[in-house]
Amino acid sequence: MTLAFTRRTVLGSALGAVFASGARTAQALRGTAFTRAAEAAFAAAEREDGFSGVILVAQGLQVLLRQAAGFGDREHNVRNTAETQFNLESVTKQFTAAAIMTLVEDGKVALIDPISKFYRSSPAAWRDVTVKHLLTHSSGISDYWVRHWQDNPPRTSEFQSPEGLIQRSLADPLAFAPGTRFQYSNVGYALLGVVIEYASGESYGTFLKNRIFDPLNMRNTGYGGTLPLNGYRRSAAADAKPGDLISTGPQNLSSLGGFGGIYSTIDDMLIWSRALEGDLILGRKSRDAMFTDYGFNYGFGWRFAPKFGQKLIWHTGAGDNFTAIFDRFPVEQLTVIAMSNVNVPTGQSATLLIEGKMETFQANAMRKLVERVERLYFGGEP
Repeated sequence: MTLAFTRRTVLGSALGAVFASGARTAQALRGTAFTRAAEAAFAAAEREDGFSGVILVAQGLQVLLRQAAGFGDREHNVRNTAETQFNLESVTKQFTAAAIMTLVEDGKVALIDPISKFYRSSPAAWRDVTVKHLLTHSSGISDYWVRHWQDNPPRTSEFQSPEGLIQRSLADPLAFAPGTRFQYSNVGYALLGVVIEYASGESYGTFLKNRIFDPLNMRNTGYGGTLPLNGYRRSAAADAKPGDLISTGPQNLSSLGGFGGIYSTIDDMLIWSRALEGDLILGRKSRDAMFTDYGFNYGFGWRFAPKFGQKLIWHTGAGDNFTAIFDRFPVEQLTVIAMSNVNVPTGQSATLLIEGKMETFQANAMRKLVERVERLYFGGEP
């Protein structure tokens, strides 16, 4: 029996015991009342806001809500199900960060390593940029969308690989000295995908499959390719009705690399959430490093915010009308996962601590649903 197998088996059993205790607590505190209210909120989101996607709420081992709505392919009448695979978009970043930390544990990567060690085409301006700077969005490498397309973001189909995105940033000056400020950068996480491939000798997707997805039995999670799932947006026609949607088609995930190219299901993402509570994939030191706030409420692929008097660890993803929300309240052992293929705006707003500031923004149908469900859980809203 190998050390790795022993570690996963023994600690996995202990982790199961912890979650079993949490499940009993949830049942005693909230029983089926929350589930009934959450199911009603879900039905309203589909009926009133046109929500199309999936949501899962779990406390410990107990799944409190697991629902699907809308269509993955409206043209062929294919409905979404709880087993539908969705693009994770920027929720991918936490897997990239975890993969980097496994390589740190292997001794193949150090957080202080310069990116030029792994990406040999790095310009001179990047000489002081380290792996940690990339993980924490403090590299100063400007994101392509922010620098060139802030008011009119391009579709990801405008480049065919992560390298295509990186190439578009090589000539740009750094926005600031590495480590001195924060600026969200998809390019940074594309470069982390390169680090993983260089240090491991495997492709990004293969490494994650071998070191994260397969060990956790996340059978419906992977990287790259094109899912049989269409994205949709509301028609801009003058006579369009709220429910009139136009297909934006499926998305080529292979072009998104370490910043947005992973797909998964709500069930697999729950497996991942539970694994983050124990040493199944990463040791305590590595997980502590991921969940440390290095400024602007950001760690390694995770955001942090207070919410409902709890610590919230979270991230979102948004692409060509595909969106995702992954919320974890570690003290309560509560996980809320939602994914959608229709980015439909609503009249409701939401407020979250983002990059050191409280930001209020228009909530799409998925965000409105998540806010409603979480209020029900913590506040008992009728």
